[in-house]
Amino acid sequence: MTESIRETICETVRARRALSNAAIAASDAAAVAAIMTDDVTVAVAGGPVLNGREASRLAFAEQMGEAGFRGYVRTPDVVEVAPDGCLATERGRWVGRWQVRLRVQEQHGTYVATWRRVGAAWCVASEIFVGAR
Repeated sequence: MTESIRETICETVRARRALSNAAIAASDAAAVAAIMTDDVTVAVAGGPVLNGREASRLAFAEQMGEAGFRGYVRTPDVVEVAPDGCLATERGRWVGRWQVRLRVQEQHGTYVATWRRVGAAWCVASEIFVGAR
C-alpha cells in the first residue's frame, strides 16, 4: 500500500468520525448507526456492551431522548491503517455533556475504534470507551 493510499484512508476515517459527531449533535441516532457495521460491538464507559448496529441505534435514541443530554464528541488523536488496507484503528478522546439543573456536567475519557472497509465505505466495527476519573 502506498503512503498516499494510507493517508487517504486516515482522512476518510477522520471524516467519518466527524459525520458521526455531527449526527450526535443533530440527535440523529439512525445517522450515527449508519456508519457502523451490522455486527458492531460497543463497550460503553461504565456501562453495557452493545452488540449490533440496532442495539447501538436504540441506545443513542434513548440518550438523545433525555432532556438533559447534550451530546458526545469523539476526537481522534491517531489513526493507523493495517498493512493490507482493510482495517484501521482510531484512538482518541471523548467527552459527553449533560445539562443538570443550571450546570453542564461532563464525563470524558479515551477510546479506541476499529474501522473496517465494507464495500466502498469505512464503517466502525468496534469501539471501547474508557472513562477517566
